[in-house]
Amino acid sequence: MRDSSGEPVRLVRDVLLRDGSTLRLQAPDAADYEDIRAFYEQLSTQSRYFRFHGMGRTDIVARAAVESSGIDRVSLIARHAGRVIAACSYQGLREPGVAEIALAVADDEQRRGIGTRMLEQLAAIGAERGVRRFDASVLLANRVMLRVFRNAGFAVNRAGLQEFNVSVDITPVEAVVQRIDERDHFAALASLQPVLAPSSVAVIGAAETPGNVGRALVENIRNGGFGGVVEWVDPGAEVVSAGRSLRSLGELEVAPDLVILAVEGAAVLDFAAAAAATGAKALLVLPAGREQDIEASSWLEARLLDIVRDAGLRLVGPNSLGLINNAPEVRLNATFTGASVSSGGLAICSPSGAVGIGLLSHAAALGLGVSLFASLGNRADVSTNDLLEWCEQDRRTVAVILYVDTFGNPEHFTRIARRVSRNKPILAIKGRRSAARVLAEARSHTAAALHGDEVVDALLHQAGLLRFRSGDELFNAAEFFERQPLPAGRRIGIVSNSVGVATIAADAAAARGLEVREAGDAPNPLIMPIGAGPDDCGTGVKRLLGEPSIDALMVFYVDVHEGDPDAVLQTISAACAGQPKPAVACVVRSDGRPRPRTPAGVPNFLFPESCANVLASAVERREWLSRPLGEVPDYPDLDGPAARAMVEAFLERNPAGGWISLGEAEALLATHGIPIVASHRCRDLERAVAVAAEIGKPIALKADFEAPGPAGDIDAVLRGLLGEPAIRAGWQELQRRMRVAGYPWIGAIVQPLYDQGVSVLVGAVADPDLGPVLAVGLGGRQAGLGRSTAFRVLPLTDADADELIDASRSVAAELDGFRGSEPLDRQSLRELILRLALLLRRVPELVEADLNPTRCTTTGCVVLDTRVRIERRGPIERVKTW
Repeated sequence: MRDSSGEPVRLVRDVLLRDGSTLRLQAPDAADYEDIRAFYEQLSTQSRYFRFHGMGRTDIVARAAVESSGIDRVSLIARHAGRVIAACSYQGLREPGVAEIALAVADDEQRRGIGTRMLEQLAAIGAERGVRRFDASVLLANRVMLRVFRNAGFAVNRAGLQEFNVSVDITPVEAVVQRIDERDHFAALASLQPVLAPSSVAVIGAAETPGNVGRALVENIRNGGFGGVVEWVDPGAEVVSAGRSLRSLGELEVAPDLVILAVEGAAVLDFAAAAAATGAKALLVLPAGREQDIEASSWLEARLLDIVRDAGLRLVGPNSLGLINNAPEVRLNATFTGASVSSGGLAICSPSGAVGIGLLSHAAALGLGVSLFASLGNRADVSTNDLLEWCEQDRRTVAVILYVDTFGNPEHFTRIARRVSRNKPILAIKGRRSAARVLAEARSHTAAALHGDEVVDALLHQAGLLRFRSGDELFNAAEFFERQPLPAGRRIGIVSNSVGVATIAADAAAARGLEVREAGDAPNPLIMPIGAGPDDCGTGVKRLLGEPSIDALMVFYVDVHEGDPDAVLQTISAACAGQPKPAVACVVRSDGRPRPRTPAGVPNFLFPESCANVLASAVERREWLSRPLGEVPDYPDLDGPAARAMVEAFLERNPAGGWISLGEAEALLATHGIPIVASHRCRDLERAVAVAAEIGKPIALKADFEAPGPAGDIDAVLRGLLGEPAIRAGWQELQRRMRVAGYPWIGAIVQPLYDQGVSVLVGAVADPDLGPVLAVGLGGRQAGLGRSTAFRVLPLTDADADELIDASRSVAAELDGFRGSEPLDRQSLRELILRLALLLRRVPELVEADLNPTRCTTTGCVVLDTRVRIERRGPIERVKTW
């Protein structure tokens, strides 16, 4: 394997096993030869017979492994505690797209899921290289290997009596992805148990020195009521905070679940190795000294990860500020800050320690309870994805707050977050916003329609996250989701003792898409006297909550003179208790003191706009949850190999990539069944006249451009031409327009005329970090006009495609029948979008595309013009696989 510059890159994959331990799979090199040979020599007689169908030559198979090319032959080995414990490989056969697979696991390491994980990774690597099927010969008695093939989730065929010929279809279909995700989920939970719920903790670096990080952490663990065993290790001290201090990890009687390192520099590596040797299961690495330069820090992190992977440990950090688990059976406060929060339903996760502590402190100041806090630091191992896996099954967590700056594996993050979001809201603040994420070379209508952070917005929305632009909005929403149910719809009731405040609230609600309308027998807004007391507020709240036409309630009370705001808020909360409809309040004192708060019940916010913002977020979540899951399409006419062959042939001729010709673009789309109007390129007038005569009905005549120039941009398209005189006159007119615009004349394109329906833009652009996104908006010369274009990450189901269409309100209105016109064929547009998404998954080198215009009619959709840019981009190599 080579990187984008052509340099060789060692193939490495890290996996999680079912017992929660980690394992590194990597391509062997010459230095591994003896260890691989020793691995095969040490297999039991039965395992060796199963692997070779005899005793086999271990020197030959070891030599073949280290000499694998990484293309037609791929080999991986796994090490634990320095020795090779597993090996696997595939060898390409003469039949295109088929390879023979073989694998073996050390006898004492079997039944941990290693074989299944190796098969998964070989299949993923093979699929990226064009392999579609693995073949293997498996003895009938080798039930372990047969079980590996069966449990992996792939479609398996087998034939034979004493020896099975097994064929495994390794196409990465959705069923396989779901099976892998399920294994990842349970393995992640097992791996995080010693991190977030350890039975024993050892702290290294706790000393009686002022400002010592380890000492502060030990005190927090003790004062937090941790119920497990705590040991402190410091070679230079006898006592830490009146507790016994050990001089080394070797003095421990029992291996700790979690070892916390609060030591400086390279000493981290020594203590990490010692922790691995004692049998520890996880490391938490804190910043204990001065900040290192980037190069030294990267080297240290890589070496630390090598130690962790060789021992199968999990690692939080480096540069983590610690963990908190407020579960009654755990009560672990493994932080060294002064942050202290009560137990509750919010989980807070952040890679940035400072941001994380800020979020934690703000939650404490607002009286919000926290179930879990994790400062992930550099995320060398444990990541946001891992924490989401934990939060999904944690019954005490009712909402998750995330600070995210980057996405290690956007597709995997989206799948996990989407699954978690179905049960618990995820509230996010995104750092590292970019106002110009699209490549400088982007020249399509799709790329031009991107504004600001729309790619990130598309990813977060599809994953079900609610994104907030400020900490104030974030914590208002957190307070709401911890305490209140979701509204059934957008209909809002208002109770207020001020007409002015009610007017502001109604305007704020309308600005956020909420509806304030008449509510049956009760007026809405319901205005109370300015001097209304708690009983008046309670009566008004109950009256509007009882109206079937009200989905949620906003209550406003301004204390003018000698009122009792605290009693008012308590009465509002009592009136709303047990109701299926949510309520928010804005109860304001007149004396300037902080607004009243309740530890539970109705949240009280500073401004009416805050109330409207929170309910709009709640409605957004309700509508996201109410959308159908959808079905993954199955299109048997897709020709992925043909698409790949076209792209590879283009890149062979044009190594730097570029815009492909119109004919090549149409052929590429045709491999995935995307309907395209035939385009006839005519270099001379007589050819155009002849083609028009063959078509025999009105045509469209378009000036030809070198891609990506679209003719519509300079009005170089003439429609409805019929007959030779019209064609000749049109040809001359287009020549004139091109000359005036300063473009060279290279001929024209003749197409049958499609004058019915509406022009839609369907496009794609690849973000350098997050991958491809699809766009739908108004098409033709209106493409990108008025922010009519909507973006989403690649849709997987028909429901995803419908959501993309609906996100472009202009297109959705046209499809549904604008101003009394007949509805257009939404199903055909949906299918076109899904087919394009499948092409983008198959061909990651397709980095920019305009299918503009795509003409949508009452009976179908067809692409009238297309521009496609290809760039050499293989699948992103990610070491961590979960």
